[in-house]
Amino acid sequence: MSVNVVVVGGGFGGLESAFSLKDLLRSSARITVCDRSEYHSFIPSIHEIISGKLHARDIQIPLAAVLGVAGIEFVLSEVLSVDTRKKQVITSAQTLPYDYLVIGSGAENNFYGIEGAESFSYRFRSPDNAERIRTDLGLLLARSDLKRTVMIAGGGTEGVEVAGEIIDFINDNAYGGDYNSGKIALEIIEGRVQLLPEFPPEAGEFAEQYLLQKGVTIVTGDRIKEIQKDTVILESGTRRGAAMLIWTGGIRPTRLIKEIPLRKDPQGWLMLTDRLHCPENQYIYGVGDAVSVYANDKPLTFQRLAYHASDQALVVSLNIYNHLRDRKQVGYSPKNKPQLVSIGKEMGMFICNETFLSGQWVIALKRAVQARHLMTYLTKPFFSAITSVIPGAELRHRMRILSPL
Repeated sequence: MSVNVVVVGGGFGGLESAFSLKDLLRSSARITVCDRSEYHSFIPSIHEIISGKLHARDIQIPLAAVLGVAGIEFVLSEVLSVDTRKKQVITSAQTLPYDYLVIGSGAENNFYGIEGAESFSYRFRSPDNAERIRTDLGLLLARSDLKRTVMIAGGGTEGVEVAGEIIDFINDNAYGGDYNSGKIALEIIEGRVQLLPEFPPEAGEFAEQYLLQKGVTIVTGDRIKEIQKDTVILESGTRRGAAMLIWTGGIRPTRLIKEIPLRKDPQGWLMLTDRLHCPENQYIYGVGDAVSVYANDKPLTFQRLAYHASDQALVVSLNIYNHLRDRKQVGYSPKNKPQLVSIGKEMGMFICNETFLSGQWVIALKRAVQARHLMTYLTKPFFSAITSVIPGAELRHRMRILSPL
């Protein structure tokens, strides 16, 4: 009997879910991936587009091509809603029936209701966002008739990495003299007490000292209250000029997640059991930024990172396979892996639990991870076809990185 599986989103979790399900279910399943973008992008590297080290095409894979070779259908369309009663995904182009649904729709910028934030900020969530920032940054810095202040709202990983790329852009395009004289300024505003608050204090302190030495102004412990054209007002009452404001200040659930008639956690993320399906619906699963995972009524703690989404996809695929065969499902338990944070082309940080290392070698390692990811998904359809005589072999091999409960 054929089964319809619809995967919403072609990001890390969605793409891995589709390939893993195809590896397990083979011809017994019709798998469809739906995304409003025609590309899968290596999002951890989009900050490098700002400096010009990369272009969007350098970190993108055409979804229709790689999925088609594997026998997976691709629908280029925005998902408007999900009818959980009729088991249908409604897109801007068509309605897709499903037996099982995997939601990996990602997240969007969270502006926290700050007046003026959406109107006067540059979003930073996609390669297109980064391309726009690079173009407008070049136009701004060329204005030698005025002081140019570039401000980054948010001092987490994205904020620190964007700052490093802007420094490289300034130096690589002969604006170093204006930067050193103060005609060009770069600032980071972080509402919490230090940069990189999600990491051990040592990492945040290192990033702050490094960026200070590079001439970056850092304001911590003072949140943004309001944004006006060319002006940022902080909760302390301080007014700071900003010719360009780049928003890296956090994420929130998308409209699709808000409107889907399923249980959410207190922050509005789609709530899942540790089997990664919705508590009230064993035919709807989730992966990636859009979800919050609970075990024994308590949320599991992990950051919304690409490798977690990929690991979740492996568990989702196995659990759909097991559910179809009335087998016991496995539980998801997040595993911490090294995180690589770049601060421009000269410095990077390697962080794993309490281990913190730094050096330019991290940049080379991060590029290797990017190349491996892109090559894996470019070649996966062909590898899957070669190993089709051993259904599930590739997935079972990759499942060894996880510890089923």
